[in-house]
Amino acid sequence: MEGVILGHDMTTAYNSIVTVHGEVLHNEVYHHPLAQTDLLLADVGAETQLGWAADITRTWPVGGKFSSTQRDLYNVVLAAHDACIAAVQPGREYQEIHLLACDRIAEGLVDLGILRGKPEDLVAQDAHALFFPHGIGHLLGLDVHDMEDLGDLAGYGEGRERSDRFGLGYLRLNRPLQTGMVVTIEPGFYQVPALLNDPARREQYAEAVNWERLADFADVRGIRIEDDVLVTETGAEVLTADLPWEASAIEALVGA
Repeated sequence: MEGVILGHDMTTAYNSIVTVHGEVLHNEVYHHPLAQTDLLLADVGAETQLGWAADITRTWPVGGKFSSTQRDLYNVVLAAHDACIAAVQPGREYQEIHLLACDRIAEGLVDLGILRGKPEDLVAQDAHALFFPHGIGHLLGLDVHDMEDLGDLAGYGEGRERSDRFGLGYLRLNRPLQTGMVVTIEPGFYQVPALLNDPARREQYAEAVNWERLADFADVRGIRIEDDVLVTETGAEVLTADLPWEASAIEALVGA
């Protein structure tokens, strides 16, 4: 992937994340061997000679086929991804899009028996954040996290402050979308040991999580699907749409 980027007289926009340990959100360690049953998460983006950055993530099965549990969770993330992209339009609050992703992920995990309860209640108590702890994305431009060196001054609208909620505190962008903005949409599912094994969180979410059922999905460490989306006058254009994201298309690419 980096060879293709360099071959087009570009550089990488950030240190590439290519790992079977997708639960480590910014993993830049490459020494892990690949097993046929692993998922490989690749978060790789190019930077043009003018400085514009891309930021794309795909997750695929090393062996060419998702297991049934991997496909089930992949489709939960995909449902959130598709719903959020469909919701992008000028004037829409980015936090609303984040909460839409939370709702879809909670709904999918309830359907799989991993979470118990009503999705809206689970999101209200941040139970979904055990598996989706970060925000839905960020601004993209002349930096991969555009203007983030300015802190929340750029990412948050006037008078807005970061929430102290578990499920909202890592949201990088909190302002209405405007025509011409480019944002990432990147929902995910992760089994982060530091979160799932924390005694306080185990106690807090004892009733919300079916821990025995979760054990059936041990072959999924992390899944993320990320695309770059331009806010247009009438909705959105996915700038990274040439790289497919449907599970069957991913399998076809890996097996080609």
